Amino acid sequence: MPLIYDIPMFSILLVLMSAMVIPFFSKKSWGLNLVRGVEVVVAALSAVLLVQLSESGESFTYQMGHFPAPWGNLLRCGPLEALLALVFSVVMILSLCAGAEDIRRDVRADRQGSYCVLMQLLFGALLAMIYTDDLFTAYVFIEIAAVTACMAVVAKESGRSVVSAIRYLIFSCLGSGLVLLGIALLYCITGQLLFSSLEQAVLELVASRTYTLPLVVSALLMTLGLSIKSAQFPFHAWLPDAHASATTASSAVLSGLVLKGYLIILLKLILRVYGPSLLATTYMDDLLFLLGLTGMLFASVAALRQEEVKSMIAYSSSAQISYIFLGLGLGTDAGLIAACYQILAHAMTKSMIFSGAGAMIRASNRGHYWSQLRGATRRAPLGGLAFTVGGLSLCGLPLLAAFSAKYCLAIAALDAQWQTAPALFGLAASSVLNAMYYIPAILAIWGRGGEGEKLPWKWEREGALVLFLLCNVVLGTAFGPIRDLIEQGLNLFYSNFQN
Repeated sequence: MPLIYDIPMFSILLVLMSAMVIPFFSKKSWGLNLVRGVEVVVAALSAVLLVQLSESGESFTYQMGHFPAPWGNLLRCGPLEALLALVFSVVMILSLCAGAEDIRRDVRADRQGSYCVLMQLLFGALLAMIYTDDLFTAYVFIEIAAVTACMAVVAKESGRSVVSAIRYLIFSCLGSGLVLLGIALLYCITGQLLFSSLEQAVLELVASRTYTLPLVVSALLMTLGLSIKSAQFPFHAWLPDAHASATTASSAVLSGLVLKGYLIILLKLILRVYGPSLLATTYMDDLLFLLGLTGMLFASVAALRQEEVKSMIAYSSSAQISYIFLGLGLGTDAGLIAACYQILAHAMTKSMIFSGAGAMIRASNRGHYWSQLRGATRRAPLGGLAFTVGGLSLCGLPLLAAFSAKYCLAIAALDAQWQTAPALFGLAASSVLNAMYYIPAILAIWGRGGEGEKLPWKWEREGALVLFLLCNVVLGTAFGPIRDLIEQGLNLFYSNFQN
């Protein structure tokens, strides 16, 4: 077996093992350096894996242990998984670099090592969700991600952060319970947990027209549970407070990565377990489409009403998550590609926006309201530039990441059936709404006024913001190659995926 086949398992183990080492460091600063160093290694390995698999046009599975189905734990990797792992690694590194100063300020000195442990466990869980090919492993790491994300929210140890973390935990437990019920029901009627075995079992049940109702119920339960955990409208009530009370790095990782991890599991369920045909015949794709369409509009309207910086960005996250549901709900090959592109674009863009906002908040005497951030770019130039480019990207400015994702989604909508007109209307309306709350915010931070001193130069923060900007432009301009990689990955990911 080529050594490259060991990269997914090695990456997960490296991240999890490093989390176990951090508590033994005498200097707490070493913990953060180790976290970022490990993630650089994972990013490099993911890049090597992506190049190799894209050139060879193959995918592979890696069995952990020697237990037969349905008890075996299986990892799977193709170009799509390698691309996701690379982007997630880069976003994690840059978020922790851009928010390092806030971590040192907001987290107690004796708790910073624990915070680094949480970040590594969270990142390991995200990698496992990307690579997993069985429901058991997926559920275990869904729970690990949920618990660590809640603890990352409460890291500031303020009254508001504790309340927000408790609310987050309640919603997360509700979502996890629904997912677990769906898994249990699916296992009862199929006797399988591996995605490949489940796909075959579901196809046989559909062909024989048996257990159709339990299949639909299990799909509904897991879709609803993952929608709650990913803060899809109208299940987003926990998100604004969680963002507003968390550290800059926690907000960037929570919005940019954690929410996407749950949607990757949903994507795998759609493609590898139930299949687009079953979703279409049971109108599940219509449900996903309606969730996406309503979320795009109503979450954007809610963002218009926010005066607190992070709360507005949080509602914007819920609206952008809805784009992914819209793509999945189109029920077409192009819609699946657009959904995957939106996962990449939003992960990079929203983490950059939170990182830029964190720098401006720090330079404005920790002011969390727009009235306190007037003229913030004069005190934190790169932070203001990152926020501006990220906001314009979400508004649909060409050559930026979110524009390419919207363009991909618009093309997909043209090939749909009755969804074409509603989808195009939703895209246009949400883009206008995005402009209505991002443009005034951008004008405010570039204007005059406000209090605070110019932030001193910090290489890790400024360097991370510059790299965020470059990565956003790359995702926006390299539309063709990235789309081709996603399509290649989906072709290998799902045996019945049609060109």
